[in-house]
Amino acid sequence: MELISKKSILIIAPSLIAESLSLKLTSLDQNLDINFNNGTGDKTPELVIWNVLNFQSEDLIRLELLKLREKYDESKFLIILSGEFVYEANTPPSLNAEGFLLNPGAEKVLESIDTILNGGRVFDIENNSLVQLNKNKPLSFSQKILTSGLKQIDSEINYIFKYVNSDSTPEFYKFILKGRLRELITAKSFLIFLWGNSLELYTEAVYTENKINLENKNTVFIKDKNTAEIWNLILDRLKERYSSTNLQVEFNNSSIILSGIKKEFISRLICKMLDELDNLVKNIKENYKEKDFKDDLNSLIKELKVNTISNITDSYFRLKKGGESISINDFIYSEVSCEEIDRESHESIMFIEPIIKNEALDYDGKLLPLYETESFLILENIISNWTIRNCNLLASEIFNICSSWPELRTVLINPELQSTRNFERFRNNINNYNRWHDYIYMPIYLYESKREYIDIIDKKFTRYFKNENREKELENLEWLQKQVTLLVEIRDAVAPQLEVAVKYIGNLFVTFLTKVVGKAIGLVGKGILQGLGRSSSK
Repeated sequence: MELISKKSILIIAPSLIAESLSLKLTSLDQNLDINFNNGTGDKTPELVIWNVLNFQSEDLIRLELLKLREKYDESKFLIILSGEFVYEANTPPSLNAEGFLLNPGAEKVLESIDTILNGGRVFDIENNSLVQLNKNKPLSFSQKILTSGLKQIDSEINYIFKYVNSDSTPEFYKFILKGRLRELITAKSFLIFLWGNSLELYTEAVYTENKINLENKNTVFIKDKNTAEIWNLILDRLKERYSSTNLQVEFNNSSIILSGIKKEFISRLICKMLDELDNLVKNIKENYKEKDFKDDLNSLIKELKVNTISNITDSYFRLKKGGESISINDFIYSEVSCEEIDRESHESIMFIEPIIKNEALDYDGKLLPLYETESFLILENIISNWTIRNCNLLASEIFNICSSWPELRTVLINPELQSTRNFERFRNNINNYNRWHDYIYMPIYLYESKREYIDIIDKKFTRYFKNENREKELENLEWLQKQVTLLVEIRDAVAPQLEVAVKYIGNLFVTFLTKVVGKAIGLVGKGILQGLGRSSSK
C-alpha cells in the first residue's frame, strides 16, 4: 500500500481559533498535519495559515507578514481576516500572499489549501458586504485611557514605518527604527494582553460555523495561473454582474447616454459586447499564430462593435418603418459607423495582448502578473470600464437612429424619454456635457494624472477616478485642450504668490486697524472722557 505524505500546515492564530479551525479541517480531511504557532520544530511547513482577528492596520499586517516570510521563506501563505474590521476601504488590503480570505467557512479554507499547495491562488476581492465597522459604543474611563494609549502607539508606529520604507533613510537608522518598532509592537501586545478584555477584543476568538453567514461568495480560485483561465474568470464575473437578473439600473438623468436605454437592453448590450470580446480573443488565438494581430486589431474592434449593436434585439424582431416591415438588427447594421472612440477607456491592446501572449500586464509602468490579487482587480476594472464606455458609444448610435425613427423609441428607449421633447432634451444635455468634458474636464484629468472610470454601482451609473500616468496622452492633445492645461499650470504657479500677497495685505490691514484706527479711536475716547470729567468738576 502506497503511503501518502500528509500536508504540513502551520496555523498562527489565538489558541482557541487555532484549535477550533484545526479540529474542523481535520474532520473534513484526514490528510493534514496541522501544528499551532511555533510547533513545527525544525520542519518547514508547506503552508502557513495566519488568522488575523479584528483587522485594523494594513501597514502592521504587511510588516508582520514580511517577518513571517523571512522566517518561513519556503512556505506558502494563506491569510484569513476574521471578526470585525475597522477598515473603510472598498477593496481588501493588498498583501503579498498566495491566499487571502475574509471570514471564510472551514470548507472554503480546505478548498483554498488544496488550490494553493497545487500552485494556485485564492483571494476575496469584494468586501463591501463583509467588512463590519465597529460601531461607536459608550466607553468607560479605563477603556478610554487604553484606547488613547493604543492610538498613540499606532500613530508612532505608522510614523516610523514611513521612514523604514523610505529609500532615502540610511540603513543604520533603519536598523535603529526597526528596534523601536519591535518595542512599540511589544508594548501594544502587552497592553492588549493585560487589558484587552475591557475592549472585548476576543469576543469572537472561536472559529465557529456561524461565520458562514458573512462568507464572501466572490472568492476567486486560480488553479493554473495562465491568462486563459484568468480571462474566463473575469468574463464570467462580469457577465454575472451585468446579467439582466442582477442588473437593475435606475434612470437618474445622468450624463451617460447609455442610461437612457431600457435596462434590459443595457444588460443585453454589455453582455453581448463581452461575448464578442471573448470571440475576438479566441479568433486571434486561432488565426494569428504566425502573424501579428496588431495590424488588424482596429478593424477587429470595429467588427466587434458592429456585431454587438446589430444584435441588440432578437433576430426575428421587426418593426414598421414607412409602411414596410423591417428587421431592427439589419437596419441598425446598415446604419451604424462605430468610428467614435472614448479616450477615457484604455486601448484594447493593453489588456488583449497579455491575454493572448500569456504575459504580465503593463500598467502604469509596472509589469503585474495577472494571477495576483492587485493585477486581477486592475485588469477586471479596465475591461469593465472599456466595455461600458464602448457600449455608451453604441447607445449614442442608437439614439441617432431613434431620432429619425420614432417608433423605435418605444422598443429601445427608457419610457421617461420617449416623448420628443424629453428625448431631444436628453440628447442635447448629453452632447453639451460631452463637449465640456472633452475640452475642459479631460485635459485637466490628463494633467492631474487621473483616469475616469464608469461602473454601475447601487443601481446607478457612477463615475470614479484612479491615478494613472497619462503623459503620452497629454502630448497628443489639441491646441485648445493644451491651453486648458496651461491655465491650470499658471493657476498652480500663481496661487502660492497670490496667497502670500493676500496674507501680507491682510496683515497690513489688521495692523492699520489696530495701530492707527484703534489708537485714534482710543485717543478720541480718552479726550471725550477727560472733557466729561472737567465739565462735571465745574
